[in-house]
Amino acid sequence: MAGESTSELKEIYEGIRAEAKQLAGGPYDVPQRAAVLHTIYLDSGRNHVFPQVALHGALWAYGFFAVTGLPGRLISYRYFYDREERAHRSQMLHQFSVGFQKANRAVFVGTYANYYLTKHHGERTGADELVKTELLEALNRLHYAARSGKLLGRRERGDLYEKALLWEQEKTVGPRVRQEIESFDCPILTSLVLRPAVHFNYFPRLRYLFFKNFGDTEERIEKAILSYELAEKYGWDTVVDTMKYYGVLPPAFFQDPVAYAHTLPEE
Repeated sequence: MAGESTSELKEIYEGIRAEAKQLAGGPYDVPQRAAVLHTIYLDSGRNHVFPQVALHGALWAYGFFAVTGLPGRLISYRYFYDREERAHRSQMLHQFSVGFQKANRAVFVGTYANYYLTKHHGERTGADELVKTELLEALNRLHYAARSGKLLGRRERGDLYEKALLWEQEKTVGPRVRQEIESFDCPILTSLVLRPAVHFNYFPRLRYLFFKNFGDTEERIEKAILSYELAEKYGWDTVVDTMKYYGVLPPAFFQDPVAYAHTLPEE
């Protein structure tokens, strides 16, 4: 019976992942992924803050890698005299950007699947075979608090955030970032994308996270934890309100985020 239960749970999990992939769209459908991540934060009773911080990272990167973003402008300035070389470097940047957005998409799928599996089946036998034990336990505590209408304390929020972050880096971002960097053959652009100055819109105006090497997993974790600490410092209402300043999400989202997210599978 236990084996049948575990097999059934795996089928449920794959069904949730399939739904997540549909909602995720393609690599550059960052706005709709951000919209759904925000609804996870709301659904959790504002307790699961990892997706709320993660969507800021996705929206920042969306602008950073856009044609009018810093790398694109650098290519235009550096190779203004050579149209063919400019086109070649632009295509190279595009491929790197696609790989980066694929990593963002994979994080979305995992975050969505882990959240909704544990919300409905987190205490079933075999759940620990699908979600890492430490993360499973933290998500189960989250769901218990949400069902009880309780707000987690900062310590518990931070603990869940860190466990979700470590899962992301271990399963998705780390391997994909290494793969993209190894295949990226452009010294000037490599230097730029590996040492970005990151500014989320809830940061103070002159506050940036300066990377020495974005390919370093430990440094990415360190900066992501600092992003969380800044969110706690300036307040989650500010983190939510400043989503609009990226100029990416449509007005309909801000009028009713949940209703907007529910339209996405139909589009």
